[in-house]
Amino acid sequence: MAPKDVVYTLGDYAAVLRRRWVYLATIIPGAILLSVYLAYALPPIYRSSATILLEPSSIPEDLIRTTVTSYATQQIELVQRRVMAKDNLAALIAAIDPYPEMKDVGTDEKAKEIVADTVIERVDPVTLEPLAESTAFSIHYHNSSPARAKVVAEHLAALFLAYNRQSRAERAAETYQFLLASAKELDETIRGMEQRLAEFKRTHANALPDEMARNQDAMAQRQRDLYEYEAQIRLIQQKEAILVLQLRDVSPTMVGAVSNRATELATLRAELADAEQRYTPDHPDVKRLRRAIDALVQAGATSAPVTVTPDNPEYLRIASELDAARRELAAARSSAAQARAEMSQYAQRLANTPGVEREYLQLVRDYGIAQTQYGDTKNKLREAEFAQTLESEQRGERFAMIRTPNLPDVPYSPNRLGIILLGIVLGSGLAVGLAALVDSSDPSVRSARDLRELTDLPAIGAVPFMPNSADRRRQLLVGGWALTVFVLAAIVVTVTVVEAAERPDAAPSQSRN
Repeated sequence: MAPKDVVYTLGDYAAVLRRRWVYLATIIPGAILLSVYLAYALPPIYRSSATILLEPSSIPEDLIRTTVTSYATQQIELVQRRVMAKDNLAALIAAIDPYPEMKDVGTDEKAKEIVADTVIERVDPVTLEPLAESTAFSIHYHNSSPARAKVVAEHLAALFLAYNRQSRAERAAETYQFLLASAKELDETIRGMEQRLAEFKRTHANALPDEMARNQDAMAQRQRDLYEYEAQIRLIQQKEAILVLQLRDVSPTMVGAVSNRATELATLRAELADAEQRYTPDHPDVKRLRRAIDALVQAGATSAPVTVTPDNPEYLRIASELDAARRELAAARSSAAQARAEMSQYAQRLANTPGVEREYLQLVRDYGIAQTQYGDTKNKLREAEFAQTLESEQRGERFAMIRTPNLPDVPYSPNRLGIILLGIVLGSGLAVGLAALVDSSDPSVRSARDLRELTDLPAIGAVPFMPNSADRRRQLLVGGWALTVFVLAAIVVTVTVVEAAERPDAAPSQSRN
């Protein structure tokens, strides 16, 4: 075993590689051929991409505000769920079959394959690099055929654009219809409230809060009128009493032929008429006068009736003034009774006013709230109508394609150059490592230095290795077999590469979009 203080130089390592060149000459080319074969034998997958940007509204938001309010992430996810539904993908599969080689697979399974082969990625709208917080996204579709990848990517991008327009238009229309129905419902509610208010005013026309001051003024006026009527009644009653006394003292005739009984009977009847005007029939004065009259009548029943015709002018004047006073008294009492009835009516109205006012204010308050809601709804309805026009004409936020699907010229996978480079690196490392391992485990003494390291004795001389004819034949045989294997492997790899290049679905060479 070599001492620890032995230092190997670059020449020593080079000598190891020269001695073990067989490993380098077989493993490295084999690894290269294997990596090339794998790079071109694996089925190629092509990617076609389209990039869509959520553009802002072309009309300032302070002029027309759209009713479709959602964040970019929500819009993208919403449209993605609708586009990638089986029904939509079934129509795409019927128009363009992305997997013609899958003959025994149904439409649902192919739809699942499309979903699995499609990647939605948020990207920067300028650099197209992945960016989580972005309003742009790329649709990546993978297929074994570049042409089919491009066509399917175009259809998917078109579906995204169409469903974005459709979803925004539908949401704007739904908002408009909802507000329209709400406005109609509020209009009917307001009409019903107006009818209830009108009916309430008709029912409680004189007890409304607006009539309270008028009722109070009218009641006060009736109170003053009643005071005046009562004062007038007292004055008339006094006048009547005086006239009755005057009439009693005046003879109805100019001569005294009329008996005292007739004069007394006339006087009693006048007093009875006056008492009946002032008192009720059960009053003691009324009863007394009636009894007196009945007594005089019975007393003169045996004698011939005497009819007295008043002809005394003074008596007639007083009697006329007494009749006028009594008529005036009856009119004043009637006016007083009417004033009392009206006062009672106004008092009832004022008593009912607080309850009527509560109901009336509640109706007015509800009516005002309904009118405010109706006005707000009408304003929102006008905005929704503008927003619906905005979305139908695609002037609001919308999806716009900023990169059309490309026809890929190289497969997205496998990464052929990466596989080949990886094979070269791994093959070279394996060859060098195996050569070093084999050489370090070989105990053969190859030089004077090896002998000196083992025996610490200087070498006198060295005899070089001289191969004979048998050694040369063996070397030629091994080299020939190795070359044959290498040529066959190269042929297989070349055929694989040519077949991959001539595959019908391979894309022509062109610059990538």
